[in-house]
Amino acid sequence: MNPAQQQIVAQWNHYLQQMGGHLQQLLQQAGGGCEQMIAQNPIDPIPLNNALGAIEHQVKDLRGKLGDAFSEHYDRVCEAGQGEPSHMHMKRAMRGFERWADETWQRFDAHVHAQQYRAMWPHVQQAMAKPTACNRCGGPIQRATPHKSESINCPACRTVNQVLPESVVASYFGGMPHYFAQGAVLDRFFALQKLKDDWEDYRDAEYAADRDRPDEPLERLKQREQMERDYWTAYAEARVKNEGGTPDDVRTLVEARMKQSFYDEMNMHDVWRNAHGMQGVAEQMSVPAHLQNVDEWGPLNPHQNPNALEDNYVHEQLLNEAVREPDRHASLLKALGYRDAMQRAMVHGTFRRHYEGFLTSEQGVALVTKAAMRAMNERMKYMTAAGAAGGLLDPIEGVSVAIYGNLQVKQASASVDEFNALLAQHQMDRPKWDRVAKGWLDRMTRDTTGVVATEYSKAFAGQGAYGSMGAAAADNMASGQMGLVGPSTAAAEPMSFEKYCEIAGAMQAWSKQGKDISAGLHKYFQMTAMDYSNVSMYWSQKMMADLSMFDRQTQMTNHYELQYASIA
Repeated sequence: MNPAQQQIVAQWNHYLQQMGGHLQQLLQQAGGGCEQMIAQNPIDPIPLNNALGAIEHQVKDLRGKLGDAFSEHYDRVCEAGQGEPSHMHMKRAMRGFERWADETWQRFDAHVHAQQYRAMWPHVQQAMAKPTACNRCGGPIQRATPHKSESINCPACRTVNQVLPESVVASYFGGMPHYFAQGAVLDRFFALQKLKDDWEDYRDAEYAADRDRPDEPLERLKQREQMERDYWTAYAEARVKNEGGTPDDVRTLVEARMKQSFYDEMNMHDVWRNAHGMQGVAEQMSVPAHLQNVDEWGPLNPHQNPNALEDNYVHEQLLNEAVREPDRHASLLKALGYRDAMQRAMVHGTFRRHYEGFLTSEQGVALVTKAAMRAMNERMKYMTAAGAAGGLLDPIEGVSVAIYGNLQVKQASASVDEFNALLAQHQMDRPKWDRVAKGWLDRMTRDTTGVVATEYSKAFAGQGAYGSMGAAAADNMASGQMGLVGPSTAAAEPMSFEKYCEIAGAMQAWSKQGKDISAGLHKYFQMTAMDYSNVSMYWSQKMMADLSMFDRQTQMTNHYELQYASIA
């Protein structure tokens, strides 16, 4: 670096220090407010969660300024001479700052949540210690797990009592297991982040020295794998211990998180793939030189299939998404009619050679866009079929996810006796329902495909004042038309697009202000969160089928955000 560049890099480092000071000042001021809020609401975590959401918005806004500032400083560096090694020093400083900022925020968030749940604990103990009386004779009954729903036989009159945890107990055990577990393993998490950043710093240094950026060696990848597994194991053990569970609950949670955080990434990493007997990603999609100009249409002959070109790009989207899971990628190749990955690569190359000119036209761009929408629908069909084949959607004790979701919807408005009668219609008592509910919740928590959550969400469509919009969106998705055509209701839309944008803008304002969004929906729009979900599903699918609506949505949402931000 020349002296002018050294000065610019020093200015960049000074800028990062200033940003760090702003972040510390923000959290220091917020800390006192959070403590006061906990003291005022020791048994209700919702106000604190809303406040933390607003603080996180400010933290993200602060960090969002880094990108623009980096570009500005780097442009000045390049005007003063060669970009390297100044770029390497600036990137290293930026990585270190972002890791520090992330750690500072997460430790603050974990600490404040822990304070909230510690403040709740005496009230939780008091609630769990309250004597419980038989609904029929009033005699005392003994609870075994007062933080869970229980069915208890009265020792005096033998009546079966369905006993629910008090609201403060349910709130405590709904959040405490995660936050206490997360706070206990933050050191492990940030040690892992530093390991990753150190490698990126080394790669940048090699490039700055005019050498190729090296691939991360297998030994280091194995070290990352072990650190990831140790981190998630410690988290899962602490969480399951706090919420009550089994060693199998720990194992399945660890495996789900390892897939999401490590193995999906490694299955795109050629060093890892080669060490585990897989071709490199680019290698499996390459065509030998002597076959590169040979036409191969595979299952998509355009002389027989008028939609072959569009189908080709549907296949490309599906296979590119599946490449992170080698077994699923291989199965999908066969299902789509290909002999192997090389044949697929030849087919795609053939289409590109023959249709290169058309694909740059307006019609060609529209065709590829439509193919992407079709692929989204096809992907969900394949994932649902695979989930069903793998047992992911198998009933739990004879109860399907559809029945479970339907009962969850009805539970919110039913009395205890009414809900018990609903359970009896499905050959369930309260203990069985508790086991079934825990089973489906565990599957959703550990499902990395989203299939269980998607099937579960269908039960909520059609409920409430805007149920017709949710039902129309669910039908549109089930028919494989999402993104291709918008859902439609039999009558006029119960809520206009502009009103939907108004509500979205109001919610953005409330979120940044730390206000209770559910309370705002009720006060200003006489809606529930379920109502908004149904409306959002409907209009989101409309926009996917007509991309021009996104610009209108952005403009109107921003307009209404400013309007509601000014309302006290």
